[in-house]
Amino acid sequence: MLNGVQGMIGDSALVTKAIEGAHHPGRIRARGEEWLAIPLDPDASIPVGTDVVVADVERGLLVVYATDT
Repeated sequence: MLNGVQGMIGDSALVTKAIEGAHHPGRIRARGEEWLAIPLDPDASIPVGTDVVVADVERGLLVVYATDT
């Protein structure tokens, strides 16, 4: 079992600040805390209020994708 940020892979989260592509991280709320996040698809935008899943961790940022796509 992975601990820390790596252990968050597969967790659900909620976007609290829009994610506007790989070069414009947004914020998500996961495990009761705010985290910086980028989209799995580097060109994707994910609006506030979207449910996402943590797919990976890259350079200290959570990499996420929307569950409704």
